[in-house]
Amino acid sequence: ISNSEFKITRDGDTVLTGTLAGTDTVVIDTTTQPERTYTYKAFYLSNGQVSDTSQPLQVTTLDTTSNNFTWQTYTFGGNAGSAVLNDVAIINDTDIWAVGDIPLKDSSANGYTVYNLVEWNGRNWAIQKVPYYYQGTALYSGINWLFAFSENDIWLGNSVRWDGHSFNNADIGLSIFLHIGTRKMWGYSESAIWVVGYQGTIGYSSSAGTSWTQLSTGTTLDFDDVWGVSDSLTGQPEIVAVASDEFTDNGVAVIQLSGTQATMLQTAGLPTTSIVGVWSANGKEWFVCGDGLYMTRDLNQPWQQISNVPSIFLEAIRGTGPNDIFAVGNGAVLHFNGSRWLDLRSQISAPSLLLYALAVKGNTIAAVGTSTAGGYVAGSAIILLGKRN
Repeated sequence: ISNSEFKITRDGDTVLTGTLAGTDTVVIDTTTQPERTYTYKAFYLSNGQVSDTSQPLQVTTLDTTSNNFTWQTYTFGGNAGSAVLNDVAIINDTDIWAVGDIPLKDSSANGYTVYNLVEWNGRNWAIQKVPYYYQGTALYSGINWLFAFSENDIWLGNSVRWDGHSFNNADIGLSIFLHIGTRKMWGYSESAIWVVGYQGTIGYSSSAGTSWTQLSTGTTLDFDDVWGVSDSLTGQPEIVAVASDEFTDNGVAVIQLSGTQATMLQTAGLPTTSIVGVWSANGKEWFVCGDGLYMTRDLNQPWQQISNVPSIFLEAIRGTGPNDIFAVGNGAVLHFNGSRWLDLRSQISAPSLLLYALAVKGNTIAAVGTSTAGGYVAGSAIILLGKRN
C-alpha cells in the first residue's frame, strides 16, 4: 500500500525501515556475505506497531568467483602496417571468433592482403578473409563488430552473415548506415535486432534484417555499445545503448530501447567526456565504462563511480553474472568476483597492449585489441585467451 510504513528483518535483526513508494518496491541488501543463507521477513507497520507480516523468505547469496586465470597470448600481423582486432564472440570453448583489420605482407600487387577474421577451433587460430560482394566483386575490409545468435547464425559488421555453411551478404541497415557506419549489434532473436552506429544513429529490424527502421534517438553523439537483458521480474527485455564523442567534452547519452522506441535516460554521475561500454547481468545492476567505471541499480537514478579500480580508460565490460564481471582497456583486465574488483595484469605476460572488446562464457574469457610500442603506436593484432583455474 503506497505511503505505508514497513520494516524488513534479516535473521531477526532489522535491516531496513521506510515508507512504500508504490504498490511494488524493490529492496536490495548490499550488506550480505557471499555463499550465506539468510531469512528475511517484511512487516507492515501502523502507527509504529506491527499490524501484518510476511511469511519468512530464505535467500542464499552467490559465492565469489575465482580470480585465478591462466592466460595465453596470440598475435597476428604487424608486418604490413598496423593490425587490430575490434570484437570477439565465444560460441563455445572450441569455437571463438574475433574480427578486425589484419594486413599480412605477401607477394601480391599491393604487397599485402587484408584479413578480417580469426577463428579458434580449440587448438589453434585460423585467419580468414570474409568478403562483401558488390556487383559480383569480392571486397575485403576491416570489420568493427560481430554478434552470434548461435554457431550457425553470426552477423558481422561488414554486412555479412554466416549461416553455418557460408558467408552471405546481409542487409544490416544499409539504407540507414550508408556513409555513417555501425558500431555494435544486440538482439534476443531474429525478430528483434538493434544496430547502433555513429552520429546518433540506431536501426531496428523485426524481420531478420529484411527491413529496417531508423529510430529517433535525440542525440548526434556516436554510439559505441548496446546490451540487453531479460528483466527478472517482468520477463521483458531491457536494452540500453551508450553514446559519446570520445575524448571530447560534448557530453554523453544513455538510451533505453524498446522496439522502434528510443528513450533518453538521465546521465547524472557519468563523465561528460566518454562512455563506450554498457552491460548488465539481469537488469538489477547496470554498468557503464569509458572514462571511469560506473554502476546504478536504477536507470532513473544517478550513476555511482566505482572508485576502487585503476584510473585507466576502459573500452568494454562484459560478464557471466553479478559475481563475475570483467572490464578491459588500456593494458588492463579487471575482474569483479562478487566481493571486490581485482586488477589481473600481474597474471598476464604480454607486450604493451590496448584491449577494445571482450567476451566471457563459463570459465573462458577472450579479450582483443592491438599491441603497442611507444605509446599508442599500433603493431600486431592481439588476443588474450584466459581460462579460470
